[in-house]
Amino acid sequence: MKTAWRDCKGWRDADLPMTSASDEASKWFDASLTQITSMYADDEAGGVANSFKNMMEADPDFVMGQVFVNSMKFGGSKTETEEVHKMVDNISAVASKQKVTERESKHVAALKLVTEGKLVEAAEVYRAILAESPTDLLACLLAFFKYYELGMFKEMLDMMKSVVKGYTPETPGYSTVLGWKAFAHEENCQLNEAEEEVYKSLAVSPRETFAIHTMAHVHLEKGMYDAGLAFLQSKEKYWANCSMACHIAWHEALFHLEKGQFDDAVQTFDDKIINRGNFNDAASLLYRLSFEGVRVPEKWRGVLELVDKFSGHHTWIYTDLHILFTLYRAGERERANELLEALKEYVTNNKGTNAQVTHDVGMPLCAGITAFEEEHYETATNCLKSVYGSLQRIGGSNAQRDTFVQLLLHSAIRSPNPDHKALARTLLAERKVRRVADPLGGRLQRGLEESSD
Repeated sequence: MKTAWRDCKGWRDADLPMTSASDEASKWFDASLTQITSMYADDEAGGVANSFKNMMEADPDFVMGQVFVNSMKFGGSKTETEEVHKMVDNISAVASKQKVTERESKHVAALKLVTEGKLVEAAEVYRAILAESPTDLLACLLAFFKYYELGMFKEMLDMMKSVVKGYTPETPGYSTVLGWKAFAHEENCQLNEAEEEVYKSLAVSPRETFAIHTMAHVHLEKGMYDAGLAFLQSKEKYWANCSMACHIAWHEALFHLEKGQFDDAVQTFDDKIINRGNFNDAASLLYRLSFEGVRVPEKWRGVLELVDKFSGHHTWIYTDLHILFTLYRAGERERANELLEALKEYVTNNKGTNAQVTHDVGMPLCAGITAFEEEHYETATNCLKSVYGSLQRIGGSNAQRDTFVQLLLHSAIRSPNPDHKALARTLLAERKVRRVADPLGGRLQRGLEESSD
C-alpha cells in the first residue's frame, strides 16, 4: 500500500484521531478519501470500491469507515427505509460502545440527519466539525456538496474561506480545497477571485479536477467560449479519466452550443457523455439543443435508459425535473404524468429539505415544463417566472440551472402576452451584461424580435 497514506499515528499527528487500532483500515480510509476528493482512481489501491472493501475488512467496527461508506451510499437523502434506519442504529450503537471522539460523534449525527432528509441541519453539523478541525477533508467534502445540492453558495464560500486558513501547501487535500474555494467564488459571481484560486490550485496539482472544472465555469460565465475550449483541450490529458470527465465534457459541449456549433455539441454528447452514464448532464444538453431546433429523438431514447437509476427516489428535485422533461421528449407522457402524481404524493407525505424545496419551487417548475411541452407558452411563462427568484434553491450550479432560465426565455418569447415579451427583453439584457460575447443570447434576441413583429 502507498506509504504516504496515513496510519493511526498519521491521523493523530494531523489532529484528526480516529477510534480504530488498525493501521490498515486507517490507510484505506485515506486512500478512499484521496480518490474521492481528487476524483481520480488510484491504480495501486484498485479504485474507491476496492479501498472501501479493504478498509471495512481491516476493521469491521471502524466507525469513521462506516460513516464514510454510508455517507457515499445514502448521501442523496433517500426517503427513509428500514435499511437506512438499521444502518444508522448500528453505527450509533458501535460509536456509543467504543466511546468515540466528539468529532466522530458529530459525523454520526450528521449522517443521521442526512438520512432523515434534514440537509441544512446536517451541513450545520459539518460546519461545526470544521470550526474545530478545518482539515477534516471528509466533513468539508460532505458539507461542500450539501451546499451545492441546496444552492447555498454564500454559505459554501464562507465555509471555504474559513477552512482554507487551516491548510498549508503540505496539508493533504490542499489543492482540492483551493479548487472548491474557487468554485464557491464562481457561484457567487466573483469570477476574478475564482480564477485566482484556480491557478493557485493548479500550481499545487496541475491535474486538480475541481480547479479545471471551475475554470470551465468561469469561461462560460464570461462568455469566453473559445478560451474555454482551448483550456479544456489543454487539460484533457488530466481530466479525461477522472470521475468528473462526463461533466467536464458537458461543459465542452456547452461551449460549442453557445457558439451555435450544434454538430460539435452532438458529437461531444456521443463521444464523451452518453457512454459515461451521467443522466443529468446528458438530459440537460439534449434539452438545450432541442431549444435550438436540434431534433435527435433516438438520443433521447438513450437518455431514457438512464432514468430508472433515479426514478422513484425523489432524492433531489433537480434530478426529478430532468427526469420529467426527458420523459416528455422521449414520448413517455404517461410516465411523465405518473411522475407528477408521485411528486405530489411525495411533498404531501414527506418532510425534510428536499420535500420542502420540491413543494415550493419544484412543483411550479414541473407545471412550467408540462405547459411548455404542451405548447401552452403563456401558462409556462407564468409558472416559471413565479419561482425565477427562488431557482437557486433547487441546487446545482449557475450553469446547470441555466437550463431552466433558457426554458423561461423560450416560453416568454413564444407567449402571446406582451408582458412576457418585456420579461424576455429584461432577461436577455441581463445576460448580455455578464458576457463579452453571447451568440446564444443573440439568437434568442432575434427570435424575440421575430415573434414581436
